[in-house]
Amino acid sequence: MKPLVLAGRLIFGAWMLASGVNHFIFSLWTPPAGHEPLAAQLMSALIHSGLLGVAMTIQLVTGALILSGFFVPVALCVVMPITTCALYWTLILDHQPIGVFLGLAAFALNGLLMLAYIDYYAEVLKRSAQMFGDSSAGMSFDVLYVNAAGRTSRGEFALALLMILAVAAFYAFLVKGRNAEWCLLMLLFPAVVLHARRLHDMGQSAWPLAIPALLTVAAFAIWLHLVNFGAMINVAVPVTATVVFAGFALWGCMGAGQPEANRFGVPVAA
Repeated sequence: MKPLVLAGRLIFGAWMLASGVNHFIFSLWTPPAGHEPLAAQLMSALIHSGLLGVAMTIQLVTGALILSGFFVPVALCVVMPITTCALYWTLILDHQPIGVFLGLAAFALNGLLMLAYIDYYAEVLKRSAQMFGDSSAGMSFDVLYVNAAGRTSRGEFALALLMILAVAAFYAFLVKGRNAEWCLLMLLFPAVVLHARRLHDMGQSAWPLAIPALLTVAAFAIWLHLVNFGAMINVAVPVTATVVFAGFALWGCMGAGQPEANRFGVPVAA
């Protein structure tokens, strides 16, 4: 098995490296331009946008790593989207037999090599990954942002809240258009779950979170032009939603946790 893996690694690594070198240095062969209309349009867009250069840079670097034996598992992961897109372009859009064969071969080699290195991916294949500490700290994505029934301490809440704010800032200031607005709206669910868990830790009910959640939905409905309440309300609702949510966040950062009670109402150690 090891000789086969080595042979596959050498073939695939050399292939990816050669593709990158051909694009940037030697131009020993002409890259396919596409025979079908959609294939030609997509290839033209990739070339003129510079995205093809990005893909070739990835092939150049990952090919060199795979061929030399450095960081092979991560290099295989990084180049997999490139081979997947190449397979789609050849198989679905261009329909040329030689192109389909090459697309399938590159994708298959990439996938089989990843299977050969499956032990290196054991940790990343876990359903629930820890974020900031060990399992006893309860700082996994599921715990913080999905399961609203539990408790989150003040320190964990502050750190997890910073993560949400950083992602929100990314979409608010770096990504433009309606896509960014919808992505921001999707952050409402993990934000509500996080605040609910913090309120539980403070011995409070999470039901008051319905107020900022509904205000936020209304604010996004206004921003997305789904509803129109008039100029004054269109301004007041988003401002109110922001202020109310900020108040809950501040409360969560300042409030002290309460001991968890057993089924008889007697406080027990957390």
